[in-house]
Amino acid sequence: MTRRRLTPSQRRAELVDVADPLLRARGAALRVEDITTAAGAAKGTFYNCFETWEDLLVAVRERRLAALEQRIAPLLHPATPQAWRTLLPRLADALIAFILDLDKLHEVLFHSTFHVSHPLPPAARPAARIGALLEAGRAAGVYAPVDPEPTGALVFAMIHETADAIAAGADHDRSLRALTTALNRLVLIPLAGDPDVVSPTETVPDQSDRDAAAVEPAAGTDAAD
Repeated sequence: MTRRRLTPSQRRAELVDVADPLLRARGAALRVEDITTAAGAAKGTFYNCFETWEDLLVAVRERRLAALEQRIAPLLHPATPQAWRTLLPRLADALIAFILDLDKLHEVLFHSTFHVSHPLPPAARPAARIGALLEAGRAAGVYAPVDPEPTGALVFAMIHETADAIAAGADHDRSLRALTTALNRLVLIPLAGDPDVVSPTETVPDQSDRDAAAVEPAAGTDAAD
């Protein structure tokens, strides 16, 4: 059977198509030969399309991030206070789905020497983008006054840890509910009757305070009764 002729850009796209699921399944153990064999191409074809292995990973990462961007783009320009209030939980849900879908590709793209040698531009990093949203939400009068850079890093760390917990077997819905509550308490200016939000100036009682309150006798009651 004659193999159809492809333009260089088509051949490059085909190799990315083949490499993505193989990297997702096999991670760092994948080799160039595995990709070209699966694509029905000669090994030299790979190096006609990509100068190095890292160039392939850049292309795979760009495609994955473009798909993520398409999913989250409708969330990033809230037009109402309610849209601002639901933004972070909805963004977290999308980021967690993105991380979980990567499987072993996550380690290759974001926790390997490749990520060190080919980092994302600073403005494109999740923590920085979340920090920019926190600033915009504060300007909109919905988010509390927080330092956006470290708080953005903290929020992304919470999202990433939640994804790791779900990947390790934690209940998905329960984990997302807990994350939503934590995010709301961290950044939202509370509204009357909102049980999931605590004002940044409000003191949350710790466990010892709650235990003491539970045993303290009510006013007018003899403790010996």
